[in-house]
Formats: sequence, structure tokens, C-alpha cells
Amino acid sequence: MRVELKKLMEYLGVDHVLSPYETQPWFHYDAAKGITCSAEVRMGSGGDDIEVEMQFLKDETSEEEESGESDSESGGGPEQIMFMRAEPSSQTEWSPKQLRVQGKNYVNELPEWEKKGCDFFRASIESMQMGELPDIDALIAQHLVDDSLYGGGGRGRVGRKSPKVKPGQLLGMGKKP
Repeated sequence: MRVELKKLMEYLGVDHVLSPYETQPWFHYDAAKGITCSAEVRMGSGGDDIEVEMQFLKDETSEEEESGESDSESGGGPEQIMFMRAEPSSQTEWSPKQLRVQGKNYVNELPEWEKKGCDFFRASIESMQMGELPDIDALIAQHLVDDSLYGGGGRGRVGRKSPKVKPGQLLGMGKKP
């Protein structure tokens, strides 16, 4: 995926082109779960790279986490959910170069991984803007999957066998009685 910087910003949910050192942040706090989700798109100091990051920060550890019974690895610290880095690929076009979601590297693992990473991030910030904590597993299942495994194209018509039709039958030119 190679797109102009303005288009890349749109894909990431930013309504303007960022200047060097500029950051576009989003935050949501879920009091019931005690989790803060922060996401940001930031332009590097030289204006030659963009970093996209999303983290969960848990308020404090519960008793079961302290005793080691919880399956959470973060233990109250920040948990990086997503990291993407984009760089210029030509004079006017930019392209994502790195994508990690929950520690998994998605670079060249999926067709159109760059666009899918942007879609995943945008869906996450849309959840935050609606006052919800993003459901990361559901968003991964929705956006970071290999669509080519199912085949059939976007409308389900690609690759179907066309029927064999004899032109004479269509025109009613069969045998006359």
C-alpha cells in the first residue's frame, strides 16, 4: 500500500496532516474493568516517519494477579496492543513498514496487511470514541484475517463455472415438427 500522507492520515482516523513532533491522541477509561486504553498517531521529529501505537494500562493488580493465578502478563503495567511504523516510499507516497498486534508480527503475513492494520486501528479508536473499550480479539478476528483463504472474490461470483448453453436452444431453432 502506497498512498499520499493525507490519505494515510485519513486511514488512521486523523483529520489533518501531522507536523513534526505532533501527536493525535485518543483515550478511554473503563471504570468497571479498571483499564485505560490510549492510542496515538505521532509524526517523528524529522517528519520522515509515523508511529501508530495503542496500549492498555491497568489501574492496579488484583489479589489473584498478585498470587499468580491470573493469566494476565501485564500485572498492572502497560500492555502494548498495537505498533505500526510508516515511512515515505517515494517523494509523495507513504507506506507502513512494521505492524505488530499483541506481539504478533503481521508484516507480509496477510494480503494487504498495511490496509488491514489501518482498518484495525481505526476500528479501535472508533470504539473509544463511542465510549467503549475496544474488544481486541473481536477486532483481530474481523480485520486481521486472510480473506484469500475463503476464495470466491468479494461478491462470491469469481471462479464459478459458466453454464454450457447451445445457441440454437436459446433462439428456439430446434427441430420443427
